[in-house]
Amino acid sequence: MMEIKNPENPKDYLSTRQSARQLQVSLGTVQKMVETGELLAWKTRGGHRRILCSSLEKLLKRRRMGIRERSAEQFLVLAVLKQPEQAENFKKLTDAWKSAPEIYLCTDTLEALMQAVSLSPDIIYIDPKLPPVEQVHLLHYLNKHVHTQNIPVLVESEFIKKNPQVQKMPSNKGKDAKTEKNPNLPRKMIINPMIKSYKSQDLLLEDGSVNESYAEKMEQIIFECLAKKYEGA
Repeated sequence: MMEIKNPENPKDYLSTRQSARQLQVSLGTVQKMVETGELLAWKTRGGHRRILCSSLEKLLKRRRMGIRERSAEQFLVLAVLKQPEQAENFKKLTDAWKSAPEIYLCTDTLEALMQAVSLSPDIIYIDPKLPPVEQVHLLHYLNKHVHTQNIPVLVESEFIKKNPQVQKMPSNKGKDAKTEKNPNLPRKMIINPMIKSYKSQDLLLEDGSVNESYAEKMEQIIFECLAKKYEGA
């Protein structure tokens, strides 16, 4: 939880009860949101939480964006590329698709995480040329954040083979009496169903034309991800 010792203006903050009323959730849920970082807050000397109003408004805005419906041809793809120069080639690839999705491109993993939270994309594509360390960190935070952990992420298959840990996530269902009594015991791990592998190919052919075969395969993978995502919604 973010600690703010001296808030500038008390009017910029709400109590947990007021926040729960606006979000239409329980007090316990608001407390969990603070602990997980969904809501920014501070504690009074008496130990009471105060929620930052702007943080609450951002959460409500994200919810409104998440509620809006998109048709099969209106899905949003967030593509995380290594270099800005790749943006034009990636757009050429997506222009070859039969669908007409929205595309948001970024070349910075921190920006990618922020945009994943604010835009709530339907699919996240990670460029295989992105440094492995950055890919690992990005996948870790996407899996950890409540607003992004259910978004399908396309990750290159060779990268997954070399870094199999990125597909694993702790299972809440794996808790038993022993783990309850001793939280230091390792929890059972499950494979993250939101991480989908793909085999990387050149976006363009040697003559500069679009690799249509690769474009078709990528679009098919995306449709499979969307089908699974909304099937379990």
